[in-house]
This record gives sequence, structure tokens and C-alpha cells, in this order.
Amino acid sequence: MGLAIKVLKSKQKQKTIKKKIVFHGQSLFSTENISMELLPADEDFGIRFNINEEIIPATSDYLNTVELHTTSLSNGKVSVMMVEHLLAAIYGLGIDNIEIIMTQSIVPAQDGSSQPYAIALNDAGVIEQSKYRNVITAQDIIEFQQPEFDGRKAYLKPLDDSFRLTVIAPFEKPIGTYKVQFQDGDNFTKDISWARTFLRSPLDLNDLSKWNGIRTVYKALPENPKDSPIITFTKEKFLTPLKAKNEPATHKLLDTLGDLALVGYRIYGDLEIYVPGHKFTHHIAKEIRENIKQ
Repeated sequence: MGLAIKVLKSKQKQKTIKKKIVFHGQSLFSTENISMELLPADEDFGIRFNINEEIIPATSDYLNTVELHTTSLSNGKVSVMMVEHLLAAIYGLGIDNIEIIMTQSIVPAQDGSSQPYAIALNDAGVIEQSKYRNVITAQDIIEFQQPEFDGRKAYLKPLDDSFRLTVIAPFEKPIGTYKVQFQDGDNFTKDISWARTFLRSPLDLNDLSKWNGIRTVYKALPENPKDSPIITFTKEKFLTPLKAKNEPATHKLLDTLGDLALVGYRIYGDLEIYVPGHKFTHHIAKEIRENIKQ
């Protein structure tokens, strides 16, 4: 039996950016400086990555399973990694149609958050287009689970002409448990985009073998974890000063928004997620999208 969802025409018009953006950043897998171009796109174009003329639509149909804690897409010929922070900014700012031109297989990063992307998109300007959006609406309460992860669940409930996302992110100290929320009308740039990514487990400053192992993959990270652009911590304290107490939880909400962009439609509904994570949100996006195509 399919999910209780429908695709309907909304009262909101599609949006794109007003002008081209050239964005510079760094590959986290190296110390190489890289760039990408973000281009305005026509109605119904969607979000697409163009990597050396190979096109990868930003939908769950193209999800690429990787061992790293990130979101990767592939068309079978080329792939692109770490798309979630850029997609979060695009989704959070209400952009429907945009082309992302790249020559590398990783999105350029600056500080492990969405803020640089959101600022660049805002500076370019977000404009309405002529056509109205198609949106997904929840017709009844829908439950999602990840059976292999105890306690990880989500509920999508009907909500008229709007979207609200609530994330309950429980972590051991020093991170703690926080509940964070984003809904249509909120200021993504101000309220969400600033939250940086973080390590999933504590470091031992007397034995940095774990940190050095991480640095063999993410070569752009510094030797000293205290200087890291991503949030690091021990069992007792944060090594990276937080911008707010709920920064890690806010970043999980940011990641979730980026992954939900892979549904390919904006959602009208009230979505509450307990114990968020990329694998779970990928599952939610896939299940919703597969039901749309039935």
C-alpha cells in the first residue's frame, strides 16, 4: 500500500536566482581550492548538478551509498559528494530551479555550515517565476522507521499550505539533547544556516590517533583539533567554541533539510524526526519519491 500523499498545484510560484554566482571554497578531501557556478534555471528545471557536462538531478533516484557521513549523488558515470549543505541553503531559501556547474566531484566548502551558500544566494537575489509549484501534501499521518536503528522514527502529518520540520536530536554530553524547528516563513540564513557540522564521537587529547585517522580522509582538517572548522569535543568539553548551545542539533536540522530536497518537490506537512541522520532521511526521501512515481 502506498503512502497517503498527493502531488497538488500550490498557490506559490516557483523561484530561481536572479544572476550567476561563482562560489569559491576548498575540497575537504585535499587542500585544493575549488569553485562552482550556480546558474538561474527555467521553470520545472529543478535542481541539477552539471559535472563536466554530465547531469545529475538532485533527487533520491540518484542517491549514492557511501561510508562517510554525508550525502552523495551519482548518475552511474560521475558522482558528487557533500551536497547536503548546499541543498539545505537552496531548499531553505525556497529556490526550486537552479543549475550547479562543477568540474570536481565535491561541493566547495568554507566552514562546515550552509551560511556561505545562503549569503551568496541571497546576494544574487531570489526571484519568482511564472509557473506555480507542484507540492506534496500529506493526506494522513505517515510513520517512517529505520528498523536497524532502535528509536529512530519520524511522523509526517497533514498541515495546510505549509511545511514545518521538527528534529529531536539526542546526544551524549557534552552535546546533550535538543529540539529544534524550522517552518515556512522562518529566516533560514539567520536561524539555521550558521550551524556547523560536528564529530559524531569524542576525541582523546592524549591519543590523537582517531583524529589523525579522520585527517587521512579529510586532508583539509588541521593538525590541532582545536583549530578545526568542524566542531570537535572530548567527553568533558567542547574544543571548538559553539555559536549556540544547540548548534549540533541545529546542524542536524540543516542536514535534514538538504536531504529532503531530494524528494524533488516541496512538502506541505508537519514532519517530526526523532534521532535524525543522513541514512534515515535518505530513506524518507526515497519512500516519498517512490510513492509519487507509482
